[in-house]
Amino acid sequence: MKDKPRDEIDLIELLARFVRLLKKNFALIAICVVICVGLAVWIRFASPKIYESRMMVYSDILTESYCDQLARNLSSLIKDSNYELLADRLSLSPEQASKLHEVRIEGALEGAVPEEARSFIVVVVRILDNAVLPDLQAGIIEYLSQNDFVKTRTEEKKRYYQELIARIGEEIEKLEVAKQRITSGDFGRAAGTVMMNPSEIYAQTVTLVETKLSMEEKLHLVNSVQLVEGFSPLNRHVSPRLSILLPAGLVSGFLLAFLIVGLRYTASIARQDA
Repeated sequence: MKDKPRDEIDLIELLARFVRLLKKNFALIAICVVICVGLAVWIRFASPKIYESRMMVYSDILTESYCDQLARNLSSLIKDSNYELLADRLSLSPEQASKLHEVRIEGALEGAVPEEARSFIVVVVRILDNAVLPDLQAGIIEYLSQNDFVKTRTEEKKRYYQELIARIGEEIEKLEVAKQRITSGDFGRAAGTVMMNPSEIYAQTVTLVETKLSMEEKLHLVNSVQLVEGFSPLNRHVSPRLSILLPAGLVSGFLLAFLIVGLRYTASIARQDA
């Protein structure tokens, strides 16, 4: 208990020294803060504005992780400033490709939905010029669609649906023939007795027709990548932002000032020891 007043005195003394330090170096701190904040404002207006836009596509072939890897490959080309190859992959001009800043993939459905069921994919781009968005949109869709893996899977699915539709059509024709024979009484002329419920044939026909229509719809939509919503040019840029630069400049100013004060104090101690 006797140490408590002493501890409080030490804390008060430490605080008093800190206040005296601020007063003594107020001009230096103010100059450093003004310089750093001014530098942050200069960066805000001197740096090129970066805009962000999103595009949603649908694909029952591409997985989210696979698309993410393709986007990472594009971002690697951007970081490497390999605009010639980037332009070739996205069907852009090198000048248009140089306007790209980042490409990434986001899943439209998260949580408990398994990845293979996430057919909707959001493509997010950061770009220096919104005028490039229309050509970029077409280029990204073509880039995703013309991948060898995707084209092979698409052709396999087309063949699967076509064969299934043909087989279902054959079964429907057989049931139609059976319905005509029941209507005309052909089954009754054959030797023996054939027990057949006409309602079951009608029900099976309806079920097969529904299945065939569903398969035809899937065949029609089997294209590897389908555009759901394209890029929308936004006037508000996402970077650089004053809401981030100003606090960073303020903190940097204080740190710079305390660094200079610390160096001065160290230098004075060194001179005294000498």
